[in-house]
Amino acid sequence: MAGTTTPAGRLAERSDALIENARFMTLATSGPDGAWASTVNYVPLRDPLRLLWYSLREARHSRNIAATPRLSGSIFLTGLDSRLTLDGAQFTAEAEEVGPDRLDALSEWYYQRNFPDEEVRSRWRLPLEEFRGAGPRRFYLLTVREWWLLDVDGWLEDMNDRRVAVPTHGLGAQEEAPR
Repeated sequence: MAGTTTPAGRLAERSDALIENARFMTLATSGPDGAWASTVNYVPLRDPLRLLWYSLREARHSRNIAATPRLSGSIFLTGLDSRLTLDGAQFTAEAEEVGPDRLDALSEWYYQRNFPDEEVRSRWRLPLEEFRGAGPRRFYLLTVREWWLLDVDGWLEDMNDRRVAVPTHGLGAQEEAPR
């Protein structure tokens, strides 16, 4: 099969580039009202690979996660200086609402990673009260179970759209993130 000879190291490098640079993912959830897709802004945590974002509690994808925490998703980048000018990944995961015991640390991680400039961060940071108790928002954390990349080598060989499985353990190194 085309593309199966792509070196594992190159797949990991591409995965890391997507995880670090895409910033937005599309979640596919399912709940009592059926399937739903939603795009959210995330920051990564590693080993295990996790993606952190916040949403309104009443958003359809948030209600779906409460009912069925298993989901799938995708991230992609376009305009790359590469052979195809695009790259993308798909994943399966389990998501959970961030509890009060981890809220302070994970919200701080989210804002620091998303807005490195302190002045910009202060403009975007929402009060933590919005994420506690009856507040309208919650942080969510998904743990990636399976990860696939677009088979770029195969596409360039035969123009068939396939995916290549990539092990999630140890995808890239980063600064110390909260658990």
